[in-house]
Amino acid sequence: MTQPIHFVLDEAVVDTSLLPRDAGVPSTPAFRKAVVEYFRKAYASLGGMVDVDFRDGTVAVTWWPSNADQDPIAAIIDLLQEGRYADARPMLETLLRVQPENHDLLYNLGMVYSDEGRLEEARQLLRRATKLVPDHANSHVALAVAALRAGDTDEAEPALGRAVRLEPSNPFALRTLGTLRLMRGDAAGAIDFLRRAVAAAPGDAIALLTLAQALIEGDIDAHSGEADALFKQVLAISPHGEIAEKARDARRRIAERGFRDASGSGLRMDAVMYCLSAMETLEGLTRAQLAPILMELAALGQAGLPVNDPTRKFRLRSLPGEFTALQLVCLMHAGMKQLDPTQGSGFDIGREYEAAAAMHRGNAKS
Repeated sequence: MTQPIHFVLDEAVVDTSLLPRDAGVPSTPAFRKAVVEYFRKAYASLGGMVDVDFRDGTVAVTWWPSNADQDPIAAIIDLLQEGRYADARPMLETLLRVQPENHDLLYNLGMVYSDEGRLEEARQLLRRATKLVPDHANSHVALAVAALRAGDTDEAEPALGRAVRLEPSNPFALRTLGTLRLMRGDAAGAIDFLRRAVAAAPGDAIALLTLAQALIEGDIDAHSGEADALFKQVLAISPHGEIAEKARDARRRIAERGFRDASGSGLRMDAVMYCLSAMETLEGLTRAQLAPILMELAALGQAGLPVNDPTRKFRLRSLPGEFTALQLVCLMHAGMKQLDPTQGSGFDIGREYEAAAAMHRGNAKS
């Protein structure tokens, strides 16, 4: 059966910044009333009952869980997993004053501070955690992450090396060490660790994204196909947000590279003709008529279009017929230009579009 949490603090060490301005003087009625309210509010989210007592310049706090089998520290960690840092942090800080050698408190509060950008405080706590329990791999990983956030790769690398030695299949250690190697320009070393990270956690979108980035950095010509497949996995797992945007941008760069490789230093005449056809198809349409076409094209382009595969065909609800991915890109580019001449599809077909525009003007004159 879990015992209640009980701790005693000197009134002088209570963080008065957590109290109202008029309650900052220890031992005063306003101070004591504010301290009682603070601790009751801090533990309210965990349930149970809190008692606060004042004796001889000290604050005695006792929390009885609502469930006799409830582990108080585990309950605080549950708050962290729910992202409720504002509820969990004060309890971690208070308990750490009473139990300064408690590894779980050092580790979890260190990660909270790291996520909040309090990096030097985070590193101090996590260093203490790694010394207290040297064989806890994730403490070394957390220390490395805080160090990397502070720009200190010299502290991060040995911490990650220790974590991987302790747990060779720890996906967070492998992913972070692979990321560090990539940051240092060692793409080959990064690929090795990131492949292991993906094997350990195949659903980790960050590991998949970083492995794909490392493959491109190492040798885009040799690895573009594998990298593109990894970016597609990232988008399937995480279709929205910053990770998805990075995957889409990278897929577009891979496609543009293949597109340009096929033309050498000259124009892609197939794209020129597709752009010309798109201008003719969209000519005369109003903004209201263009809007659903462009929205449909944008939706198709979200996952990346295989512009270098002429065999794959797509259908649109807003236009009749079948289209290759390159035709769709040309339609998007021409449509965006028709709405606003300063805009475009974001794909590198500007030269082809200009050549098609010149042909279109010539056709109009004749």
